[in-house]
Amino acid sequence: MIIFFINQLNLNQRNNLFSMLEFLGISYLEWLGYAASIIVFVSLSMTSIVKLRWYNMLGAALFSTYGFFIGSYPVAFMNFLIVCTNIYYLVKMYQHKENFKVIEIKGNDEILNYYLESYKKDIAKFFPDFTSAEGKLNVFVLRDMSVAGIFIGEVKDDIFKIDVDYALPQFRDFKVANYLYQKLSDILSQHDVKCIVCDSDIEDNLKYIKKMGFETCTREGKEVMCKSL
Repeated sequence: MIIFFINQLNLNQRNNLFSMLEFLGISYLEWLGYAASIIVFVSLSMTSIVKLRWYNMLGAALFSTYGFFIGSYPVAFMNFLIVCTNIYYLVKMYQHKENFKVIEIKGNDEILNYYLESYKKDIAKFFPDFTSAEGKLNVFVLRDMSVAGIFIGEVKDDIFKIDVDYALPQFRDFKVANYLYQKLSDILSQHDVKCIVCDSDIEDNLKYIKKMGFETCTREGKEVMCKSL
């Protein structure tokens, strides 16, 4: 109804209307343009393709609205097409059935060490105490035949202590994690593991493992996060 009303106004009347609606001396129409620009800029920083599409679609939708209100119909039309393009690819992404697989890897595997070295700095942000995969249980999570996640830990008695639970930046949409924790019991049961423990104090890690079903418990007098198998 509002858009229909605005559509009945000529360009000067529209500008007068929006100039009356101001915040900090800037019209709401200009704020709309700024918001669209910021959202499009933010979308380009997304490592997840799905998030990039969502943010880009929102920014383009705002730009299309902005172009319509200022009478710049080529801008409005072009951004409308961008919205449609994003919708098309998002539908394809959500309809695509991805293939996942977990593979146990030896600690001296060249491919494992290549990935650990390539993502060394990023891994250190989440797992600063990690030094080596030698002598530990190491798992690759494959997503459509690409390495999407690395899971490393140490088995002691019936406890598995997580050293690394890392998803590559472009795969951080929880699909890798959900699949991994569905299949972990099959892998860890072969090593007589009954409980997974994470003693990280990094906030992002704690938020993540809570989503994966971990709960607070006490081990050897220390409060850690645990998940029973």
